[in-house]
Amino acid sequence: MASQRDIDGRDPMHDIHDTPDNRSHQAQSHKANLSNPNTSEKSKKRSAEALQSLGGEDAFYSKDEAEKKADGVAPK
Repeated sequence: MASQRDIDGRDPMHDIHDTPDNRSHQAQSHKANLSNPNTSEKSKKRSAEALQSLGGEDAFYSKDEAEKKADGVAPK
């Protein structure tokens, strides 16, 4: 089944899972891959590139930071 496209031709479901939690989980996976001694250099290179495209260290997300950003007050 093909997905419908919106007026500009983009798939409206394309970014459905692009949430801070999901990006953080992806970043954690790539960081783990980089520190794994059993991973190939080719795989580590791909993970490093993916981590950069996710935002580097800024891709890691914590609920405390989100709460602080939402109301401008540090959580208790």
